[in-house]
Amino acid sequence: MKRLYSAIVLLVLVAGANTVRAADCRVNGGPWIGIDGTLPLQVPVTVRLGSDTTRIILEGVRLECRFTPGQPQPGRTDYWSTSAQAGAPWTPGPKFTNQGTGLRINGAYYNTPVPYNIRVSTLPNNGAAYPIDVTPYILIRNNPTNPIDVRVGDVLGTLRLLQTNNYDSGWRGLSVTYTAANNFSISPSTCTINNNNPIDINFGNVHQRAIGTDPLTTTVRSDRRLTYSCPDGGINTMITISYKGTPSAFDTRLLRMTNPDVGTALVRGGSAVQVGGSFLTRITNSGGGDDVTFTLVRRAGSLPAAGAISGSGVLVMGVP
Repeated sequence: MKRLYSAIVLLVLVAGANTVRAADCRVNGGPWIGIDGTLPLQVPVTVRLGSDTTRIILEGVRLECRFTPGQPQPGRTDYWSTSAQAGAPWTPGPKFTNQGTGLRINGAYYNTPVPYNIRVSTLPNNGAAYPIDVTPYILIRNNPTNPIDVRVGDVLGTLRLLQTNNYDSGWRGLSVTYTAANNFSISPSTCTINNNNPIDINFGNVHQRAIGTDPLTTTVRSDRRLTYSCPDGGINTMITISYKGTPSAFDTRLLRMTNPDVGTALVRGGSAVQVGGSFLTRITNSGGGDDVTFTLVRRAGSLPAAGAISGSGVLVMGVP
């Protein structure tokens, strides 16, 4: 009797499939980047400073996200929100840790620590780009404080958001670290010198030989009153007034002018304040002032060329 042998062949079917994503994001109109897990981005931004009466807005980043085009199930929707799962919605950079900060989300302001579970954007499955309308800000203070000097590459802060949806329990994260693409300085204080009005020093028509070579003895001078004020009453504190600008090549106490043989000094209390230096003074009950003198000085041994000269500097209020 012949035996019948049968063989069972196991077929292994391997199916290939593309990775399905539900979210893409881009910054400032750049390429779309698919988000899988948590996407960290580092964005160098040119910071434009806008302010209202209480905040300085750090503008310059345009963040957009979309439901990845070509996905099935048109009823699916993604939601972008602040969330404890993603981490603190906004962490300020090192130069802002001593300042009040926050996020403007869809026109509403939330001070740090920014609350969780704020809905930022809803993305239907239509492939269209939707703005993630989130902008960091710095709170303006009504007491004297030092200016903040930001250099290219400094970290301004990190934004963190979470994407959830209406079709499964999955989630994706987005963190965007803002870095400065430009140098800028800001003062987060509403206290002012001379009510923030320019101080115009016009020495008039001066003969070159009349300009002295020492900032304390030159006869070409202009006396001015500096007044200091803060909007809130009852502030009593020591402050510094800094003389900012480019120093003259022949005397660092002097501000550089368009004529290289001439400089301008700021004299207070019988001493010339070096450009880049400061003097100590005081605010009492939210006000104060000092009498100072601006003097025109020429390089020793020179006779400056005739003609108009000009220069510019900045007086900055700070704290010791």
